Amino acid sequence: MAGHQRGHGVALALALLGLGTAVVSAVLTQASDAWGYSAYDPVPLNIAVAVFFSSMGVLVIWHKPDNVLGWMMLGIAAWDGVSLLLTVLTGSFSSPAAPGVGALMWVQSWLWAPPIWAITTLLPMIYPDGRLPSRRWWWAVGLTVAGMAVYCVGLAFDDGDFAGRYTVSNPLTRPSLAAPLLAVGEYVLLFATALAVAGLVARWLHATGVRRRRMTLLLCAFAFGAVQAVVRDSADGLPPLLDRGLEVLAFVLVPLAIAVAVTRDRLYDLDLAVRRAIVGVAAAGTLLAVYIGGFAVLATALPSSALAGGVAGALLFPVASLLIGWVRSASWGRRVDVVELAIGLGTRMRNQLDATEVPAAVCEQVVRSLRLRMARLDLATGAGSRRLAQVGTVSGAELSTFELRHRGVVVGELTVEPPAEYLDETMAQALASLADQVAPVLAALRLDEELLRSREQVVTAREEERSRLSRELHDNVGPTLAGTRLQIESVRGALPPDSAGIALLDRAVESLDEALRTLRRVVHGLRPPELDALGLSGALKELAVFLSGPSLRVETTLAPDLAVPSKGVEVAAYRIVAEALTNVVRHAQATRAEISVRLDGSCLLVEVTDDGVGVPTDAGKHGMGMRFMAQRAREIAGEFSYRSGDEGTAVRAVLPLVTPAGRG
Repeated sequence: MAGHQRGHGVALALALLGLGTAVVSAVLTQASDAWGYSAYDPVPLNIAVAVFFSSMGVLVIWHKPDNVLGWMMLGIAAWDGVSLLLTVLTGSFSSPAAPGVGALMWVQSWLWAPPIWAITTLLPMIYPDGRLPSRRWWWAVGLTVAGMAVYCVGLAFDDGDFAGRYTVSNPLTRPSLAAPLLAVGEYVLLFATALAVAGLVARWLHATGVRRRRMTLLLCAFAFGAVQAVVRDSADGLPPLLDRGLEVLAFVLVPLAIAVAVTRDRLYDLDLAVRRAIVGVAAAGTLLAVYIGGFAVLATALPSSALAGGVAGALLFPVASLLIGWVRSASWGRRVDVVELAIGLGTRMRNQLDATEVPAAVCEQVVRSLRLRMARLDLATGAGSRRLAQVGTVSGAELSTFELRHRGVVVGELTVEPPAEYLDETMAQALASLADQVAPVLAALRLDEELLRSREQVVTAREEERSRLSRELHDNVGPTLAGTRLQIESVRGALPPDSAGIALLDRAVESLDEALRTLRRVVHGLRPPELDALGLSGALKELAVFLSGPSLRVETTLAPDLAVPSKGVEVAAYRIVAEALTNVVRHAQATRAEISVRLDGSCLLVEVTDDGVGVPTDAGKHGMGMRFMAQRAREIAGEFSYRSGDEGTAVRAVLPLVTPAGRG
């Protein structure tokens, strides 16, 4: 922690050095009204470099103290700022013969070169990770440093003059030595620049996703720099404003490209506050650089500095308008209207007839409104997470998950895949707000499932108890009553024909017969004995034979093996078929009916069709038979439907072979 604090202190000192020297240089130049002298032509460019690189560098180092790229940006800014200040001080003396003017002239004549060449050579070598692509690149770094040294020595002995309010000559002029050194140094540095950019292009070709977009930004900045250099060198009579403006913009685009990469693609994992600060500083630096550069150029063409300042301020207005839009986009990302999203989702949810369709509607609305690649909803149940709906497919990007909480309980999760490699803060806030709205819906679905599960458990327990009672009545009470009837008949046979007790015994036998018939009806109502004796297939075949007659033929199409592990499902299938056939016999006026039962994966498909006159359109609401069959299916998490027309009626039930309660 102490080391990081020292690093922050050094970074802040370098940034203040770059910014301070830029501001002081601008003030001194303005005070001496020296913008129009040719020696001050590079001053606006150096101010822009010092402002932008110092602000970008300190913010990166503040969050990533070990990032080499950030330290290089600070070094470039501080070095450039010192060189700029020495240039301005060289022209601030009242006479070229004043003490120290020659020394300042000599130092500033070569000191400006290293930071400018570092931008085009060393910076692209370590972008975007702050380190060289491999160890083999160290020779390129050494070549670049050697080229800078040779070039600076050539500048130190060059015969160039400082052309300001007065002319200051280089006291160490050696033209014969300077010319070859400048030529060699420039060729070496141009080769290093081409090599660095070529390496960046090669890495860009092999990169994907966010990393590729980061490199694209800097490559665009370098492409613009190359184009503007060719245009400025080849065009004759280019207006000063356009000439210097292109130069300033070319160098400013480099830190701006880094700023955009940081703010939009999380280049250094900076948090939201830091990235917004970067955008703000970049915008302020741009406005400052544009104003100073525009003022410097206009001051050479207009008669007074006041007029130049006014015109530069007027030109600054459209630039500021463009920057406002860029700052809003870079800081907050794509605008998301949460209210519009909520209204659209509410409309879709309100129009859904079935609550089970709501999750799919939510996913579709989210994907369409936010232009996501994928969205899915998972319901949290006691047995684990269960997928409710998914729209889109996962393509391998980072997924973002939002918990859906209702009354402090996690009821599910909303998982999305953003259109880019990460989810920006605005979309994340919109989805978090949406999750709060969807949570009650999933809570209601969860309660429905829990209610259904409880009902299934009740149905299962009921069928098991009915089965037990049926066996008890059939195996114990029935034989007891039958045995008692036989005993009474034996007693009656032993009495004399004229005995008065014979009539009483006959009435007792009739009562026992009625009790046996009632017992059979009760046993059949509890659980059809045919299911236990014959299985589902045999019981349905016997039911078809029983209901067939001269006017109605009942046929069966049954799967060879209908072994159903759940008694509740077995009884529900039998009861639905029995009720459907009862309706056919009573109301359909049909000549033919067919029972079809088959297995389909984990479900049992039950269908009863006839060729009768059909059923009324409101049979599902008012007909007891249809309501009874639908209730039987819903009790075990099944589905029931029917269709009817002039050609007859078809009743269909889809029943799970094992109910959720049975699985639990």
